[in-house]
Amino acid sequence: MKKSLLGLFLAFSLNADDIYEGDLSAPEAHEMQKKGEAIIIDVRTTLEFIYTGHGEGFVNIPAYEWTYIPKSIEERVKSSEFELKTDKTKGHIDTQKLYDAKEVINKNFITDVMAAMKLRKVDSVILVCRSGPRSKAAANILAKEGIKAYNLENGFMFGWKEAKMPFDGY
Repeated sequence: MKKSLLGLFLAFSLNADDIYEGDLSAPEAHEMQKKGEAIIIDVRTTLEFIYTGHGEGFVNIPAYEWTYIPKSIEERVKSSEFELKTDKTKGHIDTQKLYDAKEVINKNFITDVMAAMKLRKVDSVILVCRSGPRSKAAANILAKEGIKAYNLENGFMFGWKEAKMPFDGY
């Protein structure tokens, strides 16, 4: 009994900072969108939205983007020579080391979301990312601004696609 109460306490503690309206299943989110009650905002990066697909009616407003500044030309040439000498192409983890990645917050995120809501004439927003954490953080950011925000449970890949909701992509 004590273990289950402790587990419940920990579960509630982990979500203690969440102030958004709550999580929605993909069918619930799709229904709200279809009824014109909410707009679904995809907070993933532009490249994720383009190359991994998106759900029907999603509007892409990245919460942040990444910039990739290449390391020196010497390092990149040295890396390519290593591949030629070893007959082994580096995987993406090693290739990433050739760039300094920097997260850039979208300073227009809140105003863009508000503009999209106004254009769709809705007072609620449902946020989605790949699997849930980024959209949950974005939902909290918007909730702090007084916006009625929901999070799509399990995100695009494990919520929307697995529920077999309409989408474009792979």
